[in-house]
Amino acid sequence: MRKLIIALIVLAVGFVGTGAFASFQLNKSNENEKKYAAEKKENKDLQKENEDLMNRLTALQNNQEAKVKEDVKKFLNGYFNYDTALGERAWTKVNGLVTDRGMTMVRPPDAEGTPEKSTPETAVKSELYDSKIYYTPVSEEKANVFVRAYQTITVNKVPAKTQTLLDIDLVYDAKKNRWMVDKMELVGGADAEEFVN
Repeated sequence: MRKLIIALIVLAVGFVGTGAFASFQLNKSNENEKKYAAEKKENKDLQKENEDLMNRLTALQNNQEAKVKEDVKKFLNGYFNYDTALGERAWTKVNGLVTDRGMTMVRPPDAEGTPEKSTPETAVKSELYDSKIYYTPVSEEKANVFVRAYQTITVNKVPAKTQTLLDIDLVYDAKKNRWMVDKMELVGGADAEEFVN
């Protein structure tokens, strides 16, 4: 009997010890899970900060006159080369070259969907034949250009040469690796040969 009581006491102590050990391990596991969650959040925050810094660095490296002018020329070619007889308008060929804000400045407010093709009598054809781009860096992710765009506009097979003056604000889009038109203001226009003050 005495052996049975000792065995029961040992067994009871074993259960209590096992329960205490299991409780300790469970608390340690909960602490580790909280620590892991906190480290995971910190890691995510650091990754976001790193991505932002890399985007700024890429923008700064690309905020060079040659790169900005190259991207502006792509925009100008899309914007000034169109034929309404083909259903093209200035704003239909600049998707991917302007921000959402920029698109509101290059597209008329009432323009919805795909433009209709013009009849041959009312068609307007525009061709960019030269441009002068004056570049100013603003910050690592922003630049400004002043543009003199020289174009030939043909209506009823009668060409007329003009120049358009534009003030364009650009922002760098790291995902597209290009400068995007964010704001465009028409400063003025004149005959192609006129000097503009």
